[in-house]
Amino acid sequence: MQLIKIWLISLALTLSLFGSGFYESAIQHIANSVKKSQNSTIKEIYSKLYYVPIWVGEESLSYMAKNLFDQIKSDATVSPLSKLYQSYSAAEKLALALYSNSASSVAQKMDLELKISTLYYAYAKHQLHGDIPWGSAKAKISSRGGVWETYTPPHNPLAFLMTSLKNGELNFETTKPKTFNYAKLEAQAKRYREYQRSNKWGKNIDFGGLPKGASSAALPLLRERLKFMGDYDCASTSSSVSDECFINAIIRFQKRHGIAVTGTITQETKKLLQEPLEAKIRKMALNLDRIKWFTRQSYARHVIINIAAFELNFYSGGKSIQNMRVVTGTPKNPTPIFSNTVTTIVLNPYWNVPASILEKEMIHDLQKNASFLKHRNMKLYSHNGEAIDASSVNWKQYRTGSKIPYRIAQSPGNGNALGKIKFLFPNRYAVYMHDTPSKSLFTHTVRAYSHGCIRLQDPRGLLKTFSGFNSNVNYNAATKTLTGSTHQAIALSNRVPIDVIYLTAYVDEKGILNFRNDIYGYDNYQY
Repeated sequence: MQLIKIWLISLALTLSLFGSGFYESAIQHIANSVKKSQNSTIKEIYSKLYYVPIWVGEESLSYMAKNLFDQIKSDATVSPLSKLYQSYSAAEKLALALYSNSASSVAQKMDLELKISTLYYAYAKHQLHGDIPWGSAKAKISSRGGVWETYTPPHNPLAFLMTSLKNGELNFETTKPKTFNYAKLEAQAKRYREYQRSNKWGKNIDFGGLPKGASSAALPLLRERLKFMGDYDCASTSSSVSDECFINAIIRFQKRHGIAVTGTITQETKKLLQEPLEAKIRKMALNLDRIKWFTRQSYARHVIINIAAFELNFYSGGKSIQNMRVVTGTPKNPTPIFSNTVTTIVLNPYWNVPASILEKEMIHDLQKNASFLKHRNMKLYSHNGEAIDASSVNWKQYRTGSKIPYRIAQSPGNGNALGKIKFLFPNRYAVYMHDTPSKSLFTHTVRAYSHGCIRLQDPRGLLKTFSGFNSNVNYNAATKTLTGSTHQAIALSNRVPIDVIYLTAYVDEKGILNFRNDIYGYDNYQY
């Protein structure tokens, strides 16, 4: 910062001593304007710049200004209808008018200077922090019992401007996340924006289910759309008869969108095929903004769970070495979005029933039959750990949701709600990964069934992965322990970071663009 200060003062002195008088007048005009301005951003910028103009010169815009305009114009995440784009367009038109008129005054040009600074700040916030209104979004998420932890991006607009002045260009590429395939998702957004500008998407034509052999005037258009999106891989797109090429494309499309794979045009498929390109680009832009607020560390090993995709990936050396389906929380009991570290593996776990489940759900079963606990290998305890006979309690005195002065624990076994294995990453939300006896749920497309914890399709496979780099986790010995019901907790010698995220648009490990249904309704809170 000290070097930039010296450079700016030297520049100001040089321009005022040896210039045509333009810069001396410009600096004076900026100083006067800033003193009168109510815009705190402008005051902050020019107090750091010592009132030296950086965007506007005597004969033309500076390289930095042109660089800024070019980036906004080509940025796929900036909608042509947005306030930001309109501000850029107005500034560019004003610059063209001023520099094509020799009578333009210093005052007019410095007014443009201040406008471009305001534009820069808005675009830098868009690039560095995104446009999600986190305050109101978090409040709405919290009102539904959800949690979304954020991690503040490492860059701010003013510091970035100072660095850019020293380097001579606005290089936003250096500030972008290197995680969660950010660059690949951004490239897809750019590709979609360019296709939108080509007007090749076309207008929607109504169509039915289009099974093999069916004909429709909409088919050539649908083939073109599917080809652009990467789902249709046959040469010709002109046929108006549904064939194997089209059916295979629909299957790929359905897989990419995480919907039921039928090979026919279901109502959900039709809705997504007719979705405007702007909506798809907007969703990509939203998820790019989400990534900006996730953790940015790179790890040798890393677990990522995408709630919206109901999927877990285990990364090693930057590549996914394990992938499995997961079951996550229901919309009423959403799994929190946060980052942590897997520290412990528990074999044959106890299930300590959350108070909310006892007070809102189990109470009804206990009121009907006090033997309910015994039949499920559960025991009742006082809060000081004393075992209680469930039949001795008058359960009818408790209403749904009222506080109950007991706790319930389910002993290890095949019927345990947590299955045979639990993976702990201690957190304030009491959320963890675990096995489950309800295996059939993994065949479902939408897998939001839990009370917030994450059920694993292949917990033994994950155990084996952890055993590969934790000398104190013996997979064969653990497998033997799992045949019985002996409880065992194993502290990992090599802990693994875990990110529980929520992305409704993302690029997977094969480089394929995916979209997912907004199962928790968070997209609407964050637009």
